Amino acid sequence: MLDLLLTHAYFLAGDPHEAQIMRPFPPLGLQYLVAYLRQNDFPATDWWDATFHPGPAAFAGVLADADPRVLGFYGHTITRPVTAGMVALAVSQGRRVVAGGPDPSQYLEAYFDMGVEVVVIGEGEHTLAALMGHLRANRWAWDWDTLANVDGIAFRAPDGSVIRTASRALIKKLDSLPWPHRDRRDLDVYFNAWRARHGETAMSLTTSRGCPYHCTWCSKQVYGDTFRRRDPDAVIDELLFVKDRFGPDQVWFVDDMFTINRTWVHKFCDRVVQRGAVTPFYLIGRPETLDAPMVDALRRAGCYRMYLSAESGAQHVLDAMRKETTVEQIERGGALLRGAGIEIGVFVMIGYPGEEKPDILATRDMLRRLDPAVTLLSVAHPMKGTQFYDQVADRVTGEHGGRLTFDMRHSPELYEVAQRMIWADIGLRKAIRDRAPREIVRNAMRWPVYRAAFAALE
Repeated sequence: MLDLLLTHAYFLAGDPHEAQIMRPFPPLGLQYLVAYLRQNDFPATDWWDATFHPGPAAFAGVLADADPRVLGFYGHTITRPVTAGMVALAVSQGRRVVAGGPDPSQYLEAYFDMGVEVVVIGEGEHTLAALMGHLRANRWAWDWDTLANVDGIAFRAPDGSVIRTASRALIKKLDSLPWPHRDRRDLDVYFNAWRARHGETAMSLTTSRGCPYHCTWCSKQVYGDTFRRRDPDAVIDELLFVKDRFGPDQVWFVDDMFTINRTWVHKFCDRVVQRGAVTPFYLIGRPETLDAPMVDALRRAGCYRMYLSAESGAQHVLDAMRKETTVEQIERGGALLRGAGIEIGVFVMIGYPGEEKPDILATRDMLRRLDPAVTLLSVAHPMKGTQFYDQVADRVTGEHGGRLTFDMRHSPELYEVAQRMIWADIGLRKAIRDRAPREIVRNAMRWPVYRAAFAALE
């Protein structure tokens, strides 16, 4: 019998878009929790990865085989409906159920209604260990009176009231945490998926937690506005271990903002070279933090692609988002990366409040000038707990696929056509660059159709 089984409700088979991209990674958050609990008096802790199973029906067999006393669910907006069924099954078998992550803390009642007994709010390691200690001390049952003394949680008391305890202090020294629990059995399915689609493998690491910026649409339910960073050599120790043990072809640094501190970045890059740890890697950077020495150092250390959080080609939209950057800085950052031989990736968003049709065209034009290798385009949707949500709360119209919808400036049809127009524009430029005649013709025919439809729609 396991004391604790951690899991999530994300099934790749139910996400056609991500299944097409096929660049999945094991959830580092669960791997960190398993490692921490095992190191702190709960060795009978494991996790079950739902990603490559066809659907939640497989969960029944997992419960029968692992027989966990406690289930811990990572909750995300898009997986909430599936999580409900998995929680109900666990509850029906008399198991304790807790949840954590960005979604449960904003939808406490929804998670309590589905059967979750306690929600972990914020960073999970210390709080989950405290909850497990509480349960073991009380013969695997909740003592509702003393449970209120555990910081960083919320629960529904027997009288129906929702109790939210004091916030728990964040972990100051990230290097005090054990490395994520990685096992070949967990990685093989990911490696096989990457090889089949891309002919290469990849693994993820993190050097920090949190982000001090205040973008209005960004959820910070777990780490807040803090920014805490590991020692560069500690990161390289883990990198060398991962290379030796698993041999990935590349590494994805999952940090919200890798380039935020120039001194740290330079020390990390210098030590990577000095210690013979150069590895192809990619990351997310803030364009205004970039300069020529930094991007050159990153390239020497193995960085081959950097994603820029560009979002919009219209300055007033960036200002409304509180991005604290300019279109000029975004394009300058792109030029620096291109000059250093680092591929450009960009995140862009359309449909943010205050954006008009000319602003969408400005974003398209910015993409033309940046000419990124990879573009990740989304339509704005608010998440509870963000400034964006607060701005449009009275205009929220419902939920679709786990995402909130709101009364936008233009019709849904316009945003759909806008996406197709931008993708056709990107596809045409890529086809010309790749000298692919069929793709040139296909996108050259599509682009004016979408452009005309965009101009006609309101």
